[in-house]
Amino acid sequence: MIKIILFLSTLLSTYIVQGSEKVPKSPIVSQSKPNVLFILIDDLGWADIGCYGAKFHETPNVDRLAMQGMRFTDAYAASAVCSPTRASILTGKYPSRINFWRASPIENLPQSEITIAEALKDAGYHTAHMGKWHLMVKSKSEGESSFPEDHGFDVNVGGTRSGAPGTFFFPYKRKGREPGQDNAVPGFENGKEGDYLTDKLTDKAIAFMKETKDKPFFLNLWYFTVHTPVQGKEEKIAKYEKKLTELGITSPSGSVKEGKRYSRKAQDSPIYAAMVESMDENVGRILDYLKESGLEKNTIVIFSSDNGGLSTISSTKGGPACSFPLRAGKAWLHEGGIRVPMIIKWPGNPNPGSTCFIPVVSTDFYPTILEMAGLPLQPSQHLDGLSLVPLLKGKAKGLKREALYFHFPQDHHVSSKGPSAAIRMGDYKLVEEFYTGKLELYNLAQDLGEQNELSAQEPERTAMMAKMMCEWRAETKAYMPSEEKRAKDAKRKKAKAEERKNMNKGTAE
Repeated sequence: MIKIILFLSTLLSTYIVQGSEKVPKSPIVSQSKPNVLFILIDDLGWADIGCYGAKFHETPNVDRLAMQGMRFTDAYAASAVCSPTRASILTGKYPSRINFWRASPIENLPQSEITIAEALKDAGYHTAHMGKWHLMVKSKSEGESSFPEDHGFDVNVGGTRSGAPGTFFFPYKRKGREPGQDNAVPGFENGKEGDYLTDKLTDKAIAFMKETKDKPFFLNLWYFTVHTPVQGKEEKIAKYEKKLTELGITSPSGSVKEGKRYSRKAQDSPIYAAMVESMDENVGRILDYLKESGLEKNTIVIFSSDNGGLSTISSTKGGPACSFPLRAGKAWLHEGGIRVPMIIKWPGNPNPGSTCFIPVVSTDFYPTILEMAGLPLQPSQHLDGLSLVPLLKGKAKGLKREALYFHFPQDHHVSSKGPSAAIRMGDYKLVEEFYTGKLELYNLAQDLGEQNELSAQEPERTAMMAKMMCEWRAETKAYMPSEEKRAKDAKRKKAKAEERKNMNKGTAE
């Protein structure tokens, strides 16, 4: 009831979208409203795609999407790990504002939040979530439920509190685990040996679009791939092994030291490349269906990732991905952990094949979708998001936003940075380590790889940006780790490391 009252109250006001005209005071539901397809890839790195510079991976279909839409070079996930970013997409708020900052959050995604799915559903959309959810920990028996169907989705296929499947091959369970803890994916029980989860998820997505004819749809297609376990199809792995030989690469490139972890130096993992190609193939299947069915003319397609690639881990080989030329990867607030690929295709967009260099963040999806759908904005909900429509139309050279903020108050097993924060302001970026108080300043325009630390040369800028971060944390009531929490995290981290030693391998070659 609270959600309905809040939503109706927002419809009583007319909101102004930055750089655009006023939108209607109330939505007009009709079949002419655009469909919205949101494709989110798990752990896909900024450099994993051909149109972002990948040389080893082959992604012709995502590259095709980029030629049909707008490619964003400076797009960011709101967090360096998956769950907080996913929460930011659905709520239009920074994760710290809703106290949702961990990959395994203490609480579920709050029921009080009016998600983008609920906003679209109330406007007459048929809504579906398919794939990874990972936005709840507590079960219904423990308290408030927080599955997709609790947040505005009419259909839920595969969305659970699990962060990854047991395997990517049927029956998608991890051997040796108890029922209920084997990371099985519900809704895919009637498969056969050899079925690949990414393919089967696409089958479900296409079936949903075929069945949805009387309403516009919002399809939240959040693939599990390319998250661990790193598993590709045998024929594709063989293809990339052959490609390495043809390129004259006879051994892995090795890694570079990153703190107490190691980053892969180059894209040379046949298994990971096979996963990326399967992802791309399925994006192609979706695009082909939209074209063949005629839905392409009225369907918005959004493509992005929830955080950077898994390139930096404790193994001296590095992770399966490679973030170069960006530094570090998933769970780090360096660019490799938070800068992500992002493409938006909007039917009738006057700028197909265009590139946007303006920094944007995952909170921006919510107001952007609303405006593209011709619906009123809800600024009291998507507090931290700005509509990207002026950029998509080519009518704006920037956004009225002073800075982007990143808050990561946790230890994570693939990072040795520890709890940290970052702010990007113009070309400059400041990174802060909470436990040590260390500040690092970089000029991204001149130093994309964050190798030239400038805090000593520019103390005034460093102090100013650090002050802005502190004020932002106070304003959003961001959680800050204590020394007691630090000890608990260390203990938990050690236990997790022991657990991983006893689990099936599959993280990297």
